Amino acid sequence: MQSVIQKHPSGVRALNLGLTFELLWVLVSRELRGRYRGSYLGWAWALVRPLVMLAIYGLIVGVVLGAAKSTPDFMIFIFVGLISWNLFASIINGSISSVMAGSSLISKASFPRILLPIAALIVALVDAMFQMAVLVLAYVIVGSWPSLGGLAYLIPAFLGLVFFGLGLGLILASINVYIRDVNFLTEVVLQVGFWLCPILYSYGLVVRGAEAYGWPVGLITQVYLLNPMASVVLGFQKALWPPASTPEGSAFSFPGLLDERLLVLVFAGLAFLALGVWTFHRLSRNFAQEL
Repeated sequence: MQSVIQKHPSGVRALNLGLTFELLWVLVSRELRGRYRGSYLGWAWALVRPLVMLAIYGLIVGVVLGAAKSTPDFMIFIFVGLISWNLFASIINGSISSVMAGSSLISKASFPRILLPIAALIVALVDAMFQMAVLVLAYVIVGSWPSLGGLAYLIPAFLGLVFFGLGLGLILASINVYIRDVNFLTEVVLQVGFWLCPILYSYGLVVRGAEAYGWPVGLITQVYLLNPMASVVLGFQKALWPPASTPEGSAFSFPGLLDERLLVLVFAGLAFLALGVWTFHRLSRNFAQEL
C-alpha cells in the first residue's frame, strides 16, 4: 500500500484514474484476504450470521407466532429482507470502521481518503453475493423462482440502497472521527431501524394493523414509507420473493406505485450521496489530527 501511494508524492491531485483504481484494489483485496485469515471456516463466516438470524426469526416469528401459515415461502421472504438490510448495515458500519482503522493511511497527504468507505462498500457487496448464492439454492430446494418481470424492481431497489447507504455511511464516518459516540449510536439506530422495515412481517400487516385500530390507513402507510429502507426492502421482496408475482402475494404485501417510489428513491439517494461526499470532503481535512 505504501509503495502504491508513493508513486505520486506530490499530492492527491497527481493521482490519475488508473492509480486510484489500483489503490482501491489494494484496499479491497487486503480486507478480503485478512478478514477471515486464520479461521477454519474462512468465507463461510459471511453466511453464518444471516443464516443464524434466519433460523431464529423463522422459528420464533414463523413457527411460534404462526406467521409462516399466512405467508407463502416464509423463509425466503425473511431471507430476502435480511439480505437487503444486512447489505445496508454493512455499508454503514464498514464505512465507519474503515476510516477509524485507516489512520495510518489517512496521515499520508497523497492518499484519497474517500477510498476507505468505498472499499468497505465493495466488501459488503461481496458478502451480499455469497448470501444471494444461498438464496438461489433455496429456490432450487423449494422449486419456486421469482418472475422475470419482478426482477426489474431489483435494479432501483439496489441502487437506492447503495446510494443512500454510502451517503449515510460517509456522513456518519466523518462525524465519528470527531464524536466517537456516533459509532455506538449508529448500532442502536440500526437495531431499531430493522424493526421499522417489513422484514419479519409483511407490508400487508401494517395495513391490517391500522385498520384494526381504526387509524387512517393512508396516513399510517405514508408515514411508514417515509423510511427509505422500507421501500428498498419492499423492492427486494417484489423482485426476489417468488409469491410476489402472484395476485395474492402482490395484494398481500406491497403498496401501490412501488415502482414510482423506487425511482424517486434512486434520485433522492443520489442527492444524499452527493451530500455525503461533500460532508466527507469537508470534514476529512482534519482527520489526521483527530486520529
